[in-house]
Amino acid sequence: MTIPSPFDIIRTLVGRPDCLIFDVGANRGQSAEIYRVLFERCTIHAFEPHPAMFEALRQSLGGLDRVVLNHAALGDRVGSALLHQTSHAESASLLALNPESWWGQALDIRPQGTTEVALDTIDHYCAERAITTIDFLKLDVQGFEPECLRGAHRMLSERRIGVIQAELTYHRLYERATRFSDVEGLLEPYGYRLFTIFDVSVGDETGELLSLDVVLVPA
Repeated sequence: MTIPSPFDIIRTLVGRPDCLIFDVGANRGQSAEIYRVLFERCTIHAFEPHPAMFEALRQSLGGLDRVVLNHAALGDRVGSALLHQTSHAESASLLALNPESWWGQALDIRPQGTTEVALDTIDHYCAERAITTIDFLKLDVQGFEPECLRGAHRMLSERRIGVIQAELTYHRLYERATRFSDVEGLLEPYGYRLFTIFDVSVGDETGELLSLDVVLVPA
């Protein structure tokens, strides 16, 4: 029996090549490049607040048809926020690092100051651009997933968001951990259910659950 890959699962769940995708926490554009192969006529709105990461994203995907790049973070309000930069750019977050995290210490992730970044909400962004439906919402925002979902209240309540994938950091690498119960508690009232999990990361020596990806779909 062949188990489908995470990307095969996402492609089947979304089910249409001309889908609209929100890539929130787009990093250098690695996931967006894959989405453009999986969904040949997709439109991608990519969001990345980190200055260096956004520049790499712009060099990778800037100017391509049906790719909209946003140098901004998403959350539960419109305005600005402080991005906590670290020695590993991929670990930058709107949440501060937890200095007592053994995982962070093992990876030598150290704070490197803050920078002010633009902050938007999914609801406001969609209203401004007359976006009626998000077929696939991917959240990889280093613990800020609950705020992103709270900023999508209208779109969620009107059932205008389809498949949701979120990376959850169970270990307290930041000032707080983000667990499935946090996301489920926000999405269950809107009628979403857990479909699958993948990319489970466990500490080699401790066995502690560090992070995983969850996929939720409308019930």
